[in-house]
Amino acid sequence: MRSAYQLTISGNSHLHLEIYKAMRSGKAIELTISLDNKILKQASLSAEPTSFQQTLENTKNKISLLCKRLNISSQQLAFDDSELSPFKKAIFQILTLKRVLFEVLVPTQWIIVYKQKNASKWNKLIPDPKVFHADTFVVYKDNKYTLFYEELKFEDYHGYLMAAELDIENNELINKKVILKLDHHLSYPNVFEENGTYYMIPECADSHRVDLYECTSFPYQWKKKKTLIEGIQAIDPTPLKTKDGWYLFLTELKKGAECNDELSIYKSSCLFDAPFEKLYEEPVISDVTNARMAGHFIQRDGEILRVSQNCGKYYGQQTNINKVIQIENGYKEQRVETLKPNFGARGFHTFNQDHDLIVGDMEILRFDRQSLKRTLWKNIKRVILFPLPQ
Repeated sequence: MRSAYQLTISGNSHLHLEIYKAMRSGKAIELTISLDNKILKQASLSAEPTSFQQTLENTKNKISLLCKRLNISSQQLAFDDSELSPFKKAIFQILTLKRVLFEVLVPTQWIIVYKQKNASKWNKLIPDPKVFHADTFVVYKDNKYTLFYEELKFEDYHGYLMAAELDIENNELINKKVILKLDHHLSYPNVFEENGTYYMIPECADSHRVDLYECTSFPYQWKKKKTLIEGIQAIDPTPLKTKDGWYLFLTELKKGAECNDELSIYKSSCLFDAPFEKLYEEPVISDVTNARMAGHFIQRDGEILRVSQNCGKYYGQQTNINKVIQIENGYKEQRVETLKPNFGARGFHTFNQDHDLIVGDMEILRFDRQSLKRTLWKNIKRVILFPLPQ
């Protein structure tokens, strides 16, 4: 008789128990499907700290997606899907309370940070408490550093793209202007130069396409040049030019794959005149601790380094630097460095460099009156009463 497919959740067979453990500890939920002790598929996702039901739904969607890729049904998997006893549920809810209260009560804000190359100390640029600034890119041109970043108002969570000159002497942004604002959310203003012209591929996942913009007057004037890919919700698309052509690395948002979970690669022979086609049918990385892009590729000394996010505990926890070993005929990379937030920051999820300046963003705790009011009001509207995980 043919053996059953086995599903393990973080090394064990009890689905509900491992979800509660992940919610309590903040560790990623690791899924492994095997047959006759041979691993067939592996993936990971993060737990939603305030909702067991949401985490359970996300996990089951991920399991269904893995089964679809194996051409099997989830009913063929052997694992324990039984509910915990009311007593055990109550214990886990109490143990998870600290994380729940943090998510509900503590105001946070993404800010821009920068430092000189080889410096250890980051400089902070803290904006008005009504907005956050994130996804920072930098261009050194005409002896000036221009920063491109997302600005988002907390009142509507609708991101748009900004450009500003960095005044290092006074530690401030000057000549700030909106460069792109549409009827859908925008972020990740990935600006790069090709043949003397600046281009930008922002994240516009809500439009279900990947668009390329051309700069007509640096740095504030941009026009859409073409659509590179249609019909996908692409998160943080990042181009890479090599002797073999152009690649776009991105995560795709779909049922069973949240925006942080799975890295896909598209390829074109030319950025402007040839279509981008998927290099591999399946994602090359299915790991919430390393999949999502976090900035430009770094090319130095013949090496290609990919900057990625670790969202295992929560979104934007920290970043990784990975050495790309092979792109074609099976993607391979190796972790070489981890970049963590400092000065009490909670998250760090973008890292870019030009000339001798490094820029990024960090998520800080902010306890001013306006931030506290904003956080409390948002969660009162959302849940009425502060929830224990259900």
